[in-house]
Amino acid sequence: MNYNVKRIWAISFSPTGSTAQVVFEAAERAAAELGGLPVHTVDLTTPFGREDMLCFGTEDMVFVGMPTYAGRLPNKIMPFIRDMIKGSGASGIPVVTFGGRNFDDSLAELTDLMEENGFKLAGGGAFVCRHAFVDIAVDRPDEEDASRAAALGVAVAKNIQAGREVAVSEFPGNHPAGSYYVPKGVDGQPAVFLKAKPQIDEEKCVHCGRCAEICPMGSIEKDTLQATGICIKCQACISHCPVDARYFDDTGFLSHKRMLEETFADAKPENLLVI
Repeated sequence: MNYNVKRIWAISFSPTGSTAQVVFEAAERAAAELGGLPVHTVDLTTPFGREDMLCFGTEDMVFVGMPTYAGRLPNKIMPFIRDMIKGSGASGIPVVTFGGRNFDDSLAELTDLMEENGFKLAGGGAFVCRHAFVDIAVDRPDEEDASRAAALGVAVAKNIQAGREVAVSEFPGNHPAGSYYVPKGVDGQPAVFLKAKPQIDEEKCVHCGRCAEICPMGSIEKDTLQATGICIKCQACISHCPVDARYFDDTGFLSHKRMLEETFADAKPENLLVI
C-alpha cells in the first residue's frame, strides 16, 4: 500500500451529477486527512472525457465513482474503466451509487476491474442517490449521506497511512459479476425498452443544445436535437434540460418505471462502507 500520497483524484461517470457529488465529498475529506492535498477531478460523463488513457502510480490516491445500471456498471462505459484506467500501484477506492433498489454486483465489478488494473484497494463503498428516472430516494444524497462519504474518505486515508490493503473478497457481490438485473413491468414480465429514446416537447424546447452537449453517448444531433444513436437511459438530457422539454414515452420503459415506483417507493436503503 502507498504511504506517500501526493495527488488525490476524484474520477466519476455521473450523468445526473449525484455520483460526482459523492465521490468528490469522499476525496475532499481524504485530502484534508492527508494534510490538505488538492483534489483533481476527472469527468467521464461525455465522450470527450473518455478520449485519453488515465495512468497513475504509487503517489496517487484514486477514487473512481460509477452509478449502478441494472445491478452492474453501465455496459457502454465499463470498457473504458477496464481498458483505459491503469493503477500501477496507486491506492484505489471504488465507489458506486444506486437509486434505492440495490447495487447488486456493481461494486464487486468495479472492485475487480480496479484490482486487475493494478490498484491497491484502500476501501470503497456504495451510496444511495436519487434514482435517475423514478421518484425513489428523492432527497438523496442528503447531509447524512455526505457525512458517510466523508467517513469513507477519512477511513481510506487512515488505511493508507497504516499500510492496510482491503482484499477484493471483502467487497460484497459476485466476483466476477453475475448477470444484469432484468427490468420488469407492472405485469411482472420482462420490460423491453432497449430501443427507447428521449423525445422532445417542441413547444417547450428552446434549442439551447445542452442535451447534445451532455449526452454520454454523443447520440443527440447538435442541429436537430434528435436522439439518433445509442441511448443508455441515463437521463442526462432530461435532468440537465433547463425547460423540461425532454421525456420518454416508450410503453415498456414507462411500465418498468411504474413497477419500481410501486415496489420501492417506501424503501429506506442504506449506504455501505467497505473499510
